Formats: sequence, structure tokens, C-alpha cells
Amino acid sequence: MSFLQAVYSLGQMAGEAYKDSPLADILNFLQLPYPLPEDEDEKNKVFAIRVWIDVTDKDAEVLDIKGVAKIDRIEYGAIGGYERSEIKIKERCLYRDPVGSNVSWRFTPLYKLGPGGKNSKKELAGENGVWQDNKDCRFYKLYHSVLNDYEKSGYFTVGSSDKIMSDMVEQIDRIAEFWSERNIPCFMIFGLKDAERFLYPGEINAFVNYFKDKLNQNSLNKSKKSKKSARITYCSLCGKTAQELKTLDKIFKFATFDKPNFLPGTAKTAEVEEKVFPVCDSCYETLSAGKEEMEKRFVNLNTIPKISLYVIPEIISDRQEFIRRAADQTRKFLKYGVRNERQLFRYLSRQDEGLVYHFLFAEVNQAQLIVHSLVEDVPPTHLQKLQELWTKTCQTYNFNDEISDEKCTLDTAISQIVAVFISLAGKSEQEEKVMKDKIIFVISGILSGEAVGIKEIKTLIVSRMSGLINDPDWLKPSGKHNMPGRIKIKGMAEVLDFLYRVNWR
Repeated sequence: MSFLQAVYSLGQMAGEAYKDSPLADILNFLQLPYPLPEDEDEKNKVFAIRVWIDVTDKDAEVLDIKGVAKIDRIEYGAIGGYERSEIKIKERCLYRDPVGSNVSWRFTPLYKLGPGGKNSKKELAGENGVWQDNKDCRFYKLYHSVLNDYEKSGYFTVGSSDKIMSDMVEQIDRIAEFWSERNIPCFMIFGLKDAERFLYPGEINAFVNYFKDKLNQNSLNKSKKSKKSARITYCSLCGKTAQELKTLDKIFKFATFDKPNFLPGTAKTAEVEEKVFPVCDSCYETLSAGKEEMEKRFVNLNTIPKISLYVIPEIISDRQEFIRRAADQTRKFLKYGVRNERQLFRYLSRQDEGLVYHFLFAEVNQAQLIVHSLVEDVPPTHLQKLQELWTKTCQTYNFNDEISDEKCTLDTAISQIVAVFISLAGKSEQEEKVMKDKIIFVISGILSGEAVGIKEIKTLIVSRMSGLINDPDWLKPSGKHNMPGRIKIKGMAEVLDFLYRVNWR
């Protein structure tokens, strides 16, 4: 439950920031279309292609569309105004990830084009320009996965989607020009022309109502089934009784009933649902907001290659009092998270002691999120003690050399553990996977305070050593940034010494 409580707390903090929003009732369910880059370097740019739709009445419940008045392009962060406000971007874009790739609707009139290129016109409308016959072109997907459902659901008048597509085809050269830079992602966002102002989806009643209808769709379907059984169950978080509860598979990608990982790996039935962390509508909303904060701010991609390391903080004292009394650094940590932090563990160890951390090691595989390990309740003091042990190891193996502060950080210890196992892996994909699992096992062990099996690691090193020292490229690598074998051997010794100290303690 600690992990869920921590995610719930993140949602509560997010909810406090959203309380004055005109979309406060749904803002917990909104997401950023793309992470907002901290700087505006060329490699971090994302562009929004805005499609200005001309309508008879912008406030109508059903939009009578006359056509496309204008198409322009702006930098993504500019949607949030001068301050590049994330909340403002969420409010205006009204975005939420689709429920799956096989559905013919989206929560919002926003379509991700991806990176551009020199063949952008062909990618938009197909080889011969007849997009209606080409299921792989962007216009076909845009029409069938985004626009057409607004018409089917009664939010556009009949024929509106065809009018939009017809006008976009006429302006395809302009769209292709906007979507031409290689490696720079673009998305199309549809709004209304209000004199000289572009109204974003979150500022348009019809689009907001459509979003709410889609959000409630699954709940309404479930409600019909629930009325037959009329079972009264309890929310796992707040303890309140409710006839209609939601399960965690609607929030976390790894929480699936058909796989034996987070949930029991059994068929999803009413009897199973009520026993596996069901939550009420209010807690579901808060957890959804917390999960979005977790994905956006509290994931670090720099520690283990191809592994997303989520660091979810939990305040273990009175939350309001703790935030009021916390040091500026801790308040900054809670606000900005760890996404771009290079010295992650040193940063975490310096936070106030009213926090504990939960570490979730996960791997993104297409639409899945595979969980490798979850370590709960790690206080900053534990990280400080681990860092002290690594400093003693550094002093032992570098007694004649001056040791830099960076060398003595726990981040260097973690990096060295990763480097040692990677250097022992062969070139096959299967061996890399085995070593990745061992890396996660060892790091999870030292974070949780469990003894790590050093004999197995030593056996692995010894069994690989004869092959490594007979490889000239390992002993003296041709690559400029590769370490020679003797330094790697010293690194292995340091890792073993560190693990001995951790186990002994």
C-alpha cells in the first residue's frame, strides 16, 4: 500500500494546484501531449500545427462547421503562455492518451504526426494524393481515429468532418512545409476561430463535453452491469463503501488481471475485482493525477540503460506542516521531481528526513510497462549511509590518489555496478537481458537493505575473466571512450568491496 499511498499523495498535491482551474473537475485526468522541455534547444523542440475551424456558433453544443479558416504553427511551449505553464497547456490541449491503438476515437481533437521529413506530403495523403484509399497515410488515420467520431457522437453536424478534410487537402502544401524538419515532432490540434483568436479545445464547450462523455463511457457501461448484482464493496484507500468501484488496471499499465505481476493473474470478475485494490471515483481521480505526476516528474532514465526508474516520494508526517517547514531544496524536489537529475542518489540523500522513497524499476515495451522490481520505504538516511560506505571503498582503493567528490557519490557506485555487469555481458541480446536483471537485483538489494549474493557475482566474474583478458580490444580498447581492462578489473574489486561492506552492515 505504501507505493499507492505515495502516488495518491502526489495526486493530492497536484489537485491543490488545480483547484482554481475552470476545468478543475477533470484536470486530474488531463495529460501533457509531450513532456515540456526545460530549454528550447533544437533537439528538444516540438511544434503544434493549429487548425483554425470556422463555425456558425462557437458556443453551440453541436458545432456547425463551415470549413478551415487558417492553418499556422507555433512552438509547443507557447501554448502555456509567456510562463510556459503546464497547467495552462493541459487546460487548453484537453489531452489524454487514447485507451488503446484499436479504438476509432480520441479524447481530444489532437493528432500526433511524429517527426517530419522530406516526404511529408506523401506521408500526409499517400502516393497518389487520394488519402481515402490509403490506410497508412496520416490524413486517413486522422479522419478515422479522431474527427469522424465527433460527427458520429453528435458533436459535429453531418458532413463537418468531410469539410475539414477537404480544406486541409487544399492547404496540404502548407501543412507539409510545417511538418518538414527531420527529428522534430509535430502534432495537429483543432480549435475554433474566434475573430483573431484561436480557441483551444479546452476553451470550447463541445470539445469539453465530448471529453467528459468519453471519460465516463466505461463507468456507465460498468454501472449497467453493477446494477444486476448490486454488490456493496469498500474502497481500498479511503474505506468508503460504494456500489461502483474501479480497479488499478485502469490507471497503471502494469496492473493487469491476465498477467501474474502486479495483480493476481486471473480472470477479471466481480468477485476478484472487489478483493484487488478497488477504489472509489474520488480516489481513482486522485490516483490518476498522481500517476501523471509520477510519469512526468518522478522518473529517471539515466541510471540503468533502457530502464525507467521511478522515484516516488512519500511524506510520512503531516503533509501541510512538512511542506511549510521543509527546506527550499525539498520543496523544489517535490515540485520538479527527478526527470533530468544526473546525480540522482546524492540529490535524494540531501532531502529532509520527513520523506521516504519508493523505487519502481520498469521497462517500456511498446504499450506495456513491465515491472522488474519495487523497493518501498527507503529514507534519505539510508542513502547517506550507503554513500559513506562507498566513500570508504574509494579511500581503500585510491589511498595514493586524490579522490574527487564526484567519485565518492553513491551515483558513482551505482554507475560502477551497472558498468561491471555490462562489461561481463556477451554480445547476444539474451546475455544483455540476463545482466540487466542482475543489475536490477543488486541495486534493489542495496536500496532495500537486503544482503546481496556476492559469491554468485564473484563466480560470474571469475568465469568470464579468462575470455576477457584474452581479448585484445578488452585489454586495450580501440574506442576513445572505452576503459582499458585493468581499470575495469579495479572497478570490479571496488564493487565487490562495497557490497561486502553493505552486507556486513
